[in-house]
Amino acid sequence: MDRIDASQLSAEAAERLDRLFRLYSGRVLAYAVTRAKCPADAADIAGDAWVLACRYISGLRADDDHAMPWLSSVVRTAARNHYRPRRASEQPRDWTDAVASFSLQAAPPAYADVLAFAALTPRQAAVWKLKSQGLSDRRIELRLGRSETAIRKRKHAGARRLRSSMALAR
Repeated sequence: MDRIDASQLSAEAAERLDRLFRLYSGRVLAYAVTRAKCPADAADIAGDAWVLACRYISGLRADDDHAMPWLSSVVRTAARNHYRPRRASEQPRDWTDAVASFSLQAAPPAYADVLAFAALTPRQAAVWKLKSQGLSDRRIELRLGRSETAIRKRKHAGARRLRSSMALAR
């Protein structure tokens, strides 16, 4: 993705983008998770979406409090760009030697995530464990012997519990 020079944005556009980021950064990341083929790609897609939003902020006509539909389309575009086949000139380079010379600190363990998962009921936890393995609702239905509606309800109820327990952890 091309870099955007901050001097290309007007002060009004920069303030508007800052307001959008403050209002919608969590929702953009959550939507990027739903559009990502791999959960690890969600943060990259969300970052690319904000770069695209920066580029096309002048195209947003609605007020900032109702900008999520526009941001959703930006996330979909970022996800599509993220997974599109790359041309030979866009292939990643091997920076192993350059990166190997830097010492990086290990990330702290995500205890809050584990504690948030403990807030789920056993049935919700079973659905989320299978979902985290990449199974579709239909496959989970077959594996657990429940209806697809029951699986969806447990998935959504579990997501609500995870969101509330993660909010409490912050």
